[in-house]
Amino acid sequence: MAKQDFDITRGIFWFFIRFGEKPGGAIWLIFVQALCALGLLALSVMVMGPAYINLIQLADSGAAGALSEAETVRLVFDTLLPFLSYGFLIIPIGILFAVMFQAAWLRFLTKGEIKPVIPLRLGADEIRLIGVNLLYIVIAFVAYFGLAAVLGVFGFGAAVMFHGGGSHADFGLEAGVLIVLGVLGILVGATILAIRLATAPALTVLDGRLRFFESWEATNGVFWHMLLTYVVVWALLAIGGSILSGIVQLAVLAAFLPTIIEFVDIAEQGQHVDPDVALATLQAWISEPLTIVSLLIGFGVLYVVQVLFEAVWHSVGAYNAVRARSGGEGEAADVPTLAADHPMGASPTEG
Repeated sequence: MAKQDFDITRGIFWFFIRFGEKPGGAIWLIFVQALCALGLLALSVMVMGPAYINLIQLADSGAAGALSEAETVRLVFDTLLPFLSYGFLIIPIGILFAVMFQAAWLRFLTKGEIKPVIPLRLGADEIRLIGVNLLYIVIAFVAYFGLAAVLGVFGFGAAVMFHGGGSHADFGLEAGVLIVLGVLGILVGATILAIRLATAPALTVLDGRLRFFESWEATNGVFWHMLLTYVVVWALLAIGGSILSGIVQLAVLAAFLPTIIEFVDIAEQGQHVDPDVALATLQAWISEPLTIVSLLIGFGVLYVVQVLFEAVWHSVGAYNAVRARSGGEGEAADVPTLAADHPMGASPTEG
């Protein structure tokens, strides 16, 4: 069976096509992801919040001259040391949850599958996706430094060759032009590499095996289709995200306006702001029902926008993976072929 042609319209709206098939499952996945993100945010505030408060108090004490420079440095170090230690614990947890979210969305986008009850898992799909993401990082580092070194040497050599012994100003201009061309070349190369390898995570989940360079084959003949799809998706998400973010920011600013006015009045009177008073003022503002509702709605809307952005962005690669596997190539490629001298005998042939 021949694989499907790349339909740009379906590629743009693939997330919404899948959403229409299982809206309840998609909404539940968004809700669970938001709960996990809220939990991680609360954990970060609980762990790191005291460090921020201590730094504010230290800054105020230092400004008032209550502490010497040596004492201030020592107290800052004592405050930041546990702060950094907790950060090293929270960052891996955040990365792990990010991979779990990625796997859950790719299962939905490629197979239309939502795991029951708790859609997040930590299993084979997630482990393989960690490998894919690590390969992305390795390829990015190698490509960046390799291209930068080659283009730098080439640009300098070409400038010397074509300059022909002129002034230093001419040499600098020629070198600058070549560097700009080199940077453009790197950007073009990075774009090509990113699109050709963009299907790897979706193929990994769809095939149930680690797929990376197979993405290159899956994008044969559809590079320009995918590039146009990504450009349109980025434009739509940028416009929609900017509008929603602006509305949320105005709503939060309106709720925070009375507190801002109070701080401005204190500053205009030239009064010294006690950190305890400032914290008490912020606490009183946060305790207001209107503030709580505004912050929750704002956080919810912004996070849903972020989730949709990530899901829609991943949906392009997911659509291409489904399209590439529409001819059954994934299953056929996984069947081992045995030679005639194998102890189990040669693989059966057709015809």
